[in-house]
Amino acid sequence: MRSAIKPALPFARHTVALLALGLTACGGKDVRPGENPVTDPCVESTTADPASGTCAPLRLQCAKDLSGFKTDRYVWRDRDCRVRTVSLVRNDAADPAGWNGGYIRRYTYEVAGAERICDGQSSQVPGWGMVTSHLKEGPSWGAWTQDVRGTGRIVFKGAHHALHELKWPLSLDGHVVQVTVQYLFATGRDHPLYAITHDASGFPANQIEADVRSPYGDLAFDGNANTDIAGLGWGDRYRFVTLSSPVTMNTGWDYREPNVVPYTRMWTAAPDAEMGAVQTQTWEQKPAGGYWLYPQWGTRHANGPMPVDYNWAYQLNQYELPSVTNSHRLAWGSNFGAVGLSQYPRLGDDGVMLSGHPYQSYSVFMVLGTHAANPVLSLVSEVEAWQGVKLTASEGTVRARGPGGVGRSDAVTYDVPGYNPVYATWEADAASNRVTLAFDTAGRTLAHPVLVVHGYTATTAPKTVTLDGQALTADTDYFASVDPAGKALWLTLQRDLKGSATLKVE
Repeated sequence: MRSAIKPALPFARHTVALLALGLTACGGKDVRPGENPVTDPCVESTTADPASGTCAPLRLQCAKDLSGFKTDRYVWRDRDCRVRTVSLVRNDAADPAGWNGGYIRRYTYEVAGAERICDGQSSQVPGWGMVTSHLKEGPSWGAWTQDVRGTGRIVFKGAHHALHELKWPLSLDGHVVQVTVQYLFATGRDHPLYAITHDASGFPANQIEADVRSPYGDLAFDGNANTDIAGLGWGDRYRFVTLSSPVTMNTGWDYREPNVVPYTRMWTAAPDAEMGAVQTQTWEQKPAGGYWLYPQWGTRHANGPMPVDYNWAYQLNQYELPSVTNSHRLAWGSNFGAVGLSQYPRLGDDGVMLSGHPYQSYSVFMVLGTHAANPVLSLVSEVEAWQGVKLTASEGTVRARGPGGVGRSDAVTYDVPGYNPVYATWEADAASNRVTLAFDTAGRTLAHPVLVVHGYTATTAPKTVTLDGQALTADTDYFASVDPAGKALWLTLQRDLKGSATLKVE
């Protein structure tokens, strides 16, 4: 039996002789780019965008060349109506970095009125969003999508919301796991959402024992400055945080504060920047993090050293720290067995067992911002607050069940009725294209909720949207997108809700 201790990167490519079915990144609805300016989501408007600070429709720029990388570029406005963009490298052909795409090559956002450009700069890991799994044992220790040709499509692109999908047949010791990733972009939301499913239903359980580390990546989130990492941390059942800067393997740390929503984060001091991932569910609903550091929960080691590299609950920059202090590596994490085993233990010694077969699905927000604004922990608080919301309907029906993840047709019961953790959306079924929804936030704040109204058969946005009887203004108070193919209305409310509130769409 081989050791479970694994290096951060493969030293030889894990080549898989798997052929893709062909990219349809700008033809997700069987429309070729430029073929139909009415239905083709890749046809750009010739109207100039309004200035930053004014909310404008989401834009998609297809097949954009980014220094040789063929990308699909999404441009949206965040909750302050400031411009953010993500450039996704297509996954159907080799790219200049020697990968087959499928990751964010560039992520931009505004800081003090100026655009901050954050690029993938590592020669080995050229962006953020890679699919990565490591095996506990076997003839090959793991795999990622570097050498795997995939397919892509636009699931849906509306005025203010878009879903972009990427798929790969990922081989783990000869067993093909079908991987589906979807990115959700929404006007009024700061951060794109990354939803992933590992589908191992094509072979019996207990043939492999793999972990999950997606979205895996390396992004110069400090505006390409590549400065030292001033601090880092993560959340499982407790919050781990470093105590001094820059972070080295001798840095002190604190692991005493209880935690609810899983996350990872790291930051730089000059320039002021932060990067992280925040799960859409609580740790009790969807455990995250792995390995064997949990006996240190509730402890503080002010003088270090840091935990041994293979035993961090999530992969960050620990494998690079012995030689450099400016690695911007950041990934997710789980125990081995999260992919493949019928039962595997969640992080900790409480004996709770989880299932990694036939599916492993979860969703995280991909967070960039200034460290001063505390974006990761702020979003953690928001997701935690969502869990206490009660949603009821006097017109239409609140959804209590839905698919267990992207690329899946099986239905699961939501932990919070109406809250779909796959997309972090509030969902209901319409009655004659109308819904009346009552929110009770239990005194917490429901920040800029995104709603999905199913069974919406109109081809245009609703004529009237009211909140507590007051009419709201389209493209100012809310942002709506109609998905005719999916018979759904997407709507971002451009405000926070606290206490009781009634939203009516008709």
